[in-house]
Amino acid sequence: MTIAIHKTPWLRCLTALAASLAIAGTVSAQTAADKEWAATVAAAKKEGRVMLYNSAAQPIGERIAAAFRKAYPEINIEVFRATSGQIVPKLEQERKTGAEGGDVIINSDIPYFKSRHAEGVLLPPSPEAVRRWPKRFVLYGGVYIAAVEPLVIIYNKNLVKTPPKSFADLLAPEYRGRTGTSTLAATSVVAFYDWAERTHGKDYLTQLRAQNPKMYNGGTPMSQAVASGEVAAAGIAAVPANAKALIGLGAPVDYVVPNPGIGIFYGISALAWSKRPNAARVLADFAMSPAGQAAWHGVGESASPLPGIPGSLDVSAISLWDPEAFPADVVNAYTTRFNSIFK
Repeated sequence: MTIAIHKTPWLRCLTALAASLAIAGTVSAQTAADKEWAATVAAAKKEGRVMLYNSAAQPIGERIAAAFRKAYPEINIEVFRATSGQIVPKLEQERKTGAEGGDVIINSDIPYFKSRHAEGVLLPPSPEAVRRWPKRFVLYGGVYIAAVEPLVIIYNKNLVKTPPKSFADLLAPEYRGRTGTSTLAATSVVAFYDWAERTHGKDYLTQLRAQNPKMYNGGTPMSQAVASGEVAAAGIAAVPANAKALIGLGAPVDYVVPNPGIGIFYGISALAWSKRPNAARVLADFAMSPAGQAAWHGVGESASPLPGIPGSLDVSAISLWDPEAFPADVVNAYTTRFNSIFK
């Protein structure tokens, strides 16, 4: 039995009034949020300085900084570039002692973000950025993923005539003593080696060790070693930005995106223990804005979680590792096994 409900004039009026009040409430909340953010920006300009700790490739930090200077000329930005494994203990020491240091972090060590978010010491971006950000790239209710990069194989064109197509190709005899690989510079590198074993065989690490590879602390020094001819090719922790920076300098290098392959992603956040919390929030927010994402991803080295960023790689085409699969005890156990093979 269907009951028809006929709206009387007074009921229609109440319905319209309720809708109007809801809209007014939303507009009022939005206006308040906008005013609060405007106050944050004004305070940031008074602070006048911000420090970015960046574990992505150096050119990425430089591009973000250059774009930020144009958007906020009143705020002087400095960039400190190091690996995730170097940045995290440096930040924690600053946090413990109250020393001057980083205000914003770009880092691939997602478990670090998770732990700091649980402690409530990651500052949120602007309300607009929160509304805009795809939910798929917000982890744990407040960890924002701002970049996705494919891991690549970089090679020296003077030393390699037939480029490798997969990470398994680096196990070929011609690469014995002529290949580079990475130490466990970050949790993402642990995830990569784990993926390589599951993809290319459980003896992958043993076979790689038999190649007598040169070990580097992350993708940047490893890529530089390829450019200098110290090694012919290298994988594991190399990303397109490393290769493109060297190509731009005239180095005889190129890179391939392996098939099968895997990518890493970078979180970003302003830090609550920052000496300049307003400038920190403004910088993190800018890096997540369309303009900041265009500076970060617009040269085709990486993928933006935001749709419609010109020049960005296709984020849906890059397989990602699961940070939930690598808690501290798993990483420690893997590190012990890794060191028993390579040391």
